[in-house]
Amino acid sequence: MITVEEAKSILIENTFKLIKTSNRKVRNSSGYFLAEDIFSKLDLPPFNQSNVDGYALKFSDANQWTVIEEIKAGDSPDIKLKSNEAARIFTGAVVPDGADCVVMQEEVHVNKDKISLGEKIPAKGEFIRSKGSQIRRGELAIKQNTMITPAVSGFLSALGIDRIKVYRKPVVYLIITGNELQSAGTKLSPGKVYDSNSYILESALEQMNIKAKKIIVVKDKKKKLLKIISQCLPKADLILISGGVSVGKYDFVNEVLEKLGTKKLFYKISQRPGKPLYFGMNGAAYIFGLPGNPASVLTCFYEFVYPLLRKMQGYDKYFLEKKKLPVLRELHKTFRLSNFLKGRTLLNSVEPLGGQASYILKSFTDADCFIYLPLDTSHVNAGEEVEVHILPTVY
Repeated sequence: MITVEEAKSILIENTFKLIKTSNRKVRNSSGYFLAEDIFSKLDLPPFNQSNVDGYALKFSDANQWTVIEEIKAGDSPDIKLKSNEAARIFTGAVVPDGADCVVMQEEVHVNKDKISLGEKIPAKGEFIRSKGSQIRRGELAIKQNTMITPAVSGFLSALGIDRIKVYRKPVVYLIITGNELQSAGTKLSPGKVYDSNSYILESALEQMNIKAKKIIVVKDKKKKLLKIISQCLPKADLILISGGVSVGKYDFVNEVLEKLGTKKLFYKISQRPGKPLYFGMNGAAYIFGLPGNPASVLTCFYEFVYPLLRKMQGYDKYFLEKKKLPVLRELHKTFRLSNFLKGRTLLNSVEPLGGQASYILKSFTDADCFIYLPLDTSHVNAGEEVEVHILPTVY
């Protein structure tokens, strides 16, 4: 059995970024990472552009200008203003030749087709977005390995780019084991429980903008499990197996993975919940054998699967965000195991929740963090600082 810190070190050392790429529409690439540098094919803005509604003019000693044109956004004016001429202009419109500033409409006195200015003297270039002021043609727009965020997506489309090369998302298979499992929405039979682990894992993946390739619920039968895993292996980047990793009579996952030639990187961590956690590799596929208890599954996902998937996709930061916060209540730990306690952050503190058993999901619905108690910590006084791991919330 290894420590949490040793397990995480092994995990990161053996996890590699996916290098396979796909060509996708920018509109459908949110959360992906660019697989190439993007260079601008145009100046942005592509013309001198008005920043306000007002009047475009060439500032001079004149005290009155004649308005000869109205220019809306999207118009293509074919005029050149003289020193005593102006054009009514709107935000986003092309500033006509001859104009060197735009005066806000609030600063102008209008008398039919004539305008004059108030006390404020406009500066040259005022309220004009100069051609290429955001980026010049040929300049590097976005670096390789940048994640496609709403801002990146908008910038790419502003450059006229609608398709990009990205690193593809991990292909993930979910295998949920257990004779006792029954699908939600059906009438519960005696001795059965509803499957929650497939919902937990599918939702946790979607939280990372990853869609499970396939979800398979299988009974505790060795041959069936071996067949299903062997079918998934050639196509998978990651296989998550829930249940069957302990040492019970019907826990076959370790045996099956060994028979399939899987390289075991670690098995069993001195932690609670989720002690019987398995991590290995088979060819190009990573494999996690997760515990069967729902709270253990979700804890192991966030603490181990989550960082693996983030590193595979190219993130710089892999693990959950950490904070140091004073704990509201005294904490005791009797077992010599690292503990991940469900907690809720308050303004400047953290509150441990009730219902910490590995089978209890209800308290997880109120949690937004883990309180981490390391192996050598057995007691924490109220008010002492503890390490807090913030759970992700963005979908």
